[in-house]
Amino acid sequence: MNSLTKFLSHSAFTLVGLTIASVPVYALTVNTTNDANALVNNILGEGITFSNATYTGAANGSGFFTNGSSAGIGIDSGIILTTGNASQAQGPVIPVPVEPGQPVLPLGTNNSLPGDADLSALIDDAATFDTSVLEFDFISETGDLFFNYVFASQEYPVYVNSAFNDVFAFFLNGENIALIPGTTTPVSINSVNNGNPNPQFPNEDTFATNPQFFNDNNSGNLSHGYNGFTTIFTAQATGLVPGSSNTIKLAIADTVDNFFDSAVFIQGGTFSSTPIDPVDPVDPVDPTPPSTSVPEPTTMLGLLAFGAFGATTTLKRKKQYTTASQ
Repeated sequence: MNSLTKFLSHSAFTLVGLTIASVPVYALTVNTTNDANALVNNILGEGITFSNATYTGAANGSGFFTNGSSAGIGIDSGIILTTGNASQAQGPVIPVPVEPGQPVLPLGTNNSLPGDADLSALIDDAATFDTSVLEFDFISETGDLFFNYVFASQEYPVYVNSAFNDVFAFFLNGENIALIPGTTTPVSINSVNNGNPNPQFPNEDTFATNPQFFNDNNSGNLSHGYNGFTTIFTAQATGLVPGSSNTIKLAIADTVDNFFDSAVFIQGGTFSSTPIDPVDPVDPVDPTPPSTSVPEPTTMLGLLAFGAFGATTTLKRKKQYTTASQ
């Protein structure tokens, strides 16, 4: 082999090696479990004791997650509740087409499980499915409660401002405390988004709602499996009676159909009687805003691999609301 041939061969090998190395590693790790006590213990913080924990939902619909910061979620570890299979949160994300006339992939997992009446009541009694619920009693030493979370969904961005508005809530003694900061508006796909780039269904609007709280992942640049997700929110309640028993119901469900899953990530160790900084838990009063670590975009090799995956996947258009609700 002459020198030029050796050089070209070595260069080609090096280029392929670099290309492979630059494909994002899907950093998020999820271990599924439906052990209610283990799930609560993971998020439990200072000043809180709990009892009577129960989990209702698919056996693989919930679990523990780690490496959330590397995956771009903003909180590193905790528990995840989903409307599908929690392990699918690890990625890769499948971008949802937004051009007119393009079919969309039937993402997610149909667990064939019922919905939840409390969640349906938040969205004008729309049908809900595949509910995951973690419920328990607790006592707060201070009479206050705080915990950090992120909501994520495969419904983004195509089903923004539509009836396909997967719902979740944190019912504290019957009242939802998963709210847009400073408002009484529940956090949802339709209340936190960057708009709808191409409405697929009647009566959808293109406008954005609270985009300052939204992160777009429809391009798949972040290493987890959801097309869009919120910034870190803190659920909170003050004025509870110190030492008294309270009930919390952490619940999430699909709306109208069983596909296009959603999830809520709850930060470990933050279910506390005092607020915990989401980025620096050892310093609860640190005012530094959450930071997001973003892996490099997928390389051409990654795109080719995704294209091969997409070519073997059956494309399926979501049914109209009027059809799906019959």
